[in-house]
Amino acid sequence: MDNTSKSKIFIDSLIPMGMILGCAIGTILGMFFKPIFLIFTVSIGTGVGYLIGLIAYVVYSKKQP
Repeated sequence: MDNTSKSKIFIDSLIPMGMILGCAIGTILGMFFKPIFLIFTVSIGTGVGYLIGLIAYVVYSKKQP
């Protein structure tokens, strides 16, 4: 694979990886709160991860020639 296709794969995987990372962080934080809030921390963590992944996607995709 050439460098261009590797960077394209990396850029395309930023949003899903951000969502997975946000979900994991939300789950870990949810362990310290009441169990009823676990579903909210997972969904909020996924939303925040999506937002961070989207911002990283926009930043890195503008750097591509």
